[in-house]
Amino acid sequence: MLRRFTFGQYKDRNSVIHSLDARIKMIYVIVFGILSFAIKSKSGILIFSLFVLSLIVLSKMSLSELIRNLMPFYFIFVFLLLMYILFSRNQLVLGVIYIWRFLMLIIISLLLTYTTTIQNLIVAIEKLSKPLKIFSIKPRNIAVMVSVAVRFVPVMFIRFDKTRESMLARLADLRKIKHIKLLVMVVLEKMFGSASNLSDALQSRLYNENLANKKILRFNKYDYLSIVFILILIVIIY
Repeated sequence: MLRRFTFGQYKDRNSVIHSLDARIKMIYVIVFGILSFAIKSKSGILIFSLFVLSLIVLSKMSLSELIRNLMPFYFIFVFLLLMYILFSRNQLVLGVIYIWRFLMLIIISLLLTYTTTIQNLIVAIEKLSKPLKIFSIKPRNIAVMVSVAVRFVPVMFIRFDKTRESMLARLADLRKIKHIKLLVMVVLEKMFGSASNLSDALQSRLYNENLANKKILRFNKYDYLSIVFILILIVIIY
């Protein structure tokens, strides 16, 4: 099931969201993440939900792609819902609202990686991290770490799925603690191995953390229009 998992992977589409500057999309993710939990009124949540739905349509993401990307998070949603049902049944409606907020946050993060190439994502993070130079923090290192972390998410799920299937083929019982522990240990070993290989690859290719990225990002008309639209949206919500 998770082999078709594509969370964190870029899809080439000719859409308005794809054409936006990577820096402004990252800023929007932060703003929308704050909005998703800061909105108090139900009408504001409804407007924000419709807005996120419109972003999905504008990015030309199909319904099947959306469902496939959200599939690994279903367990978390069900778990949170069960906790409210078992321990806070009188606050079940509030719990559903918070789960919905969390879902909106995941979709917003998904849209960033879905519409932004890894190269533009690295450049955007590097450009936005430049003020950290005053603390002797190198923006390029931050950009590489974040981009690698984003790409490791789908790899982790895929390797977890393959390891689980191989253990089941060997008659493992994943209801037993020792088998679950073995599954986790094997997946962690593979992930740390991949991280080590990546480190070796960077060194063998003479990665230079002091070398600035020469790629230039420029705002276009859609970037400026989006700023105006987002400001109007915030005014309407509040």
